[in-house]
Amino acid sequence: MLIATFGSVGDLLWGTDLIVRIQEVFSPNWYWVFELFSYLGDTQGVVLLTALTFWLSGRRLAYSLVGIVVFSMTIDLTIGTLIGLPRPEDPRIIVWKDEFTSSFPSGHTALATSMWGMLATLNWMPKLSAAIAVAGVMLARLYFGVHYLGDIIGGALIAVVLIVAYLRILPALEDFFAARSFRFFQFWGGLIFAVVLVAIPFAGDSARVWHVMGTVAGFIVGGLIEYRYLRYSPAPLAHTRLALKLLIGLGILIPLLLIPLLLDDDRLALEALAFFLAALWTLLFAPIVFTRMRLSATPLTSRRFR
Repeated sequence: MLIATFGSVGDLLWGTDLIVRIQEVFSPNWYWVFELFSYLGDTQGVVLLTALTFWLSGRRLAYSLVGIVVFSMTIDLTIGTLIGLPRPEDPRIIVWKDEFTSSFPSGHTALATSMWGMLATLNWMPKLSAAIAVAGVMLARLYFGVHYLGDIIGGALIAVVLIVAYLRILPALEDFFAARSFRFFQFWGGLIFAVVLVAIPFAGDSARVWHVMGTVAGFIVGGLIEYRYLRYSPAPLAHTRLALKLLIGLGILIPLLLIPLLLDDDRLALEALAFFLAALWTLLFAPIVFTRMRLSATPLTSRRFR
């Protein structure tokens, strides 16, 4: 049916008719719905899922999630640089986003599929929830007029291969990092933090670059301090106390992640600061609050946090 409507397979995958149809079905009033779905495959989704996995399951799963994020973004950047496919161009299309990187593969789709797909594969979340999140991201990227269907499918397929490969090497990665001393993480964390600071003058006008830099800096600072002084560990909780924990954690985190929606496009440094604070809340301040409220299995180990 789709091929009959849009012509050949090539037209379906790399043509613009499907994008036009989607924008005809979903009016501009749907913009904010798709913007929120797009966040599930962007830095906002990374911070959100890192927070939930860390708060509910601990650092092992959370840092495994961060690992697949790093691999996904690296592979996306590498393939995109090598291919350099132009973005869709058609006077019938409303292009809602200014994107300057390669159209193939869809980085948002690859990242969303990697994160949500890995957690669903590990049975950490319902597969239906992961499927809805990924499908929402895929549809959003088409709605925004920034990807062909082939970009979307390619990003998803790359992510599926990545999940299979990553879960195979994950035990070896966990053993490697478990054997490293705290100074190892201090050194590499400090080095990456320094690189982020040096890169600030070259960040340009890409909001996503600023968001990533703020998040990376916050994860490094919060993660190192938390591991050195707190060693947070989640505890089994009754439903009411678990709901309280999530209400407190997400009640602070989500507003921080949505701050960029309220800022002008030229306030990128403030957006980066919001992501820095969101990452700090995720790995440091929220665990401190949870521990003080006895929503954690680990007592505070330093007077500094008492």
